[in-house]
Amino acid sequence: MTSKIKSKTGQDMMADVSKDATTGDIGHRIKSLRRSAGLSQANLGSALGVTFQQVQKYESGRSRIAADKLHQIAQTMGVDISYFYETKPENGPADRTAPSASAATTADAIFRESFEKIRDPRARYLLSELARVICEIEAGK
Repeated sequence: MTSKIKSKTGQDMMADVSKDATTGDIGHRIKSLRRSAGLSQANLGSALGVTFQQVQKYESGRSRIAADKLHQIAQTMGVDISYFYETKPENGPADRTAPSASAATTADAIFRESFEKIRDPRARYLLSELARVICEIEAGK
């Protein structure tokens, strides 16, 4: 969609007011990473110092993401910033999901960071036991 705008000299100019496809692609990748890591929009927003509504705008492509904020998202999610700019392969659709290694790395980092913040030794023990029991259930014991 285009619309006319007036320049400082009073001349009519055409401005593209459609949603930028790249902004939407980057937003979709952020959403995929966030979901793969098991984070809510509020969790990611808190890590970035923005509201969950702002994260919604990033993910939907309604709000452009500043370079420094995208860098912060990449660091928080454990991926290289180039992940957001990767193009789709010629022989197939774009990879819309987070790489499993990156998602696992991100989840591991979040878990470790959160675990280290727990000061109560009993709580740390109980969380460790919970993890052990989940592993046993997954192993079919």
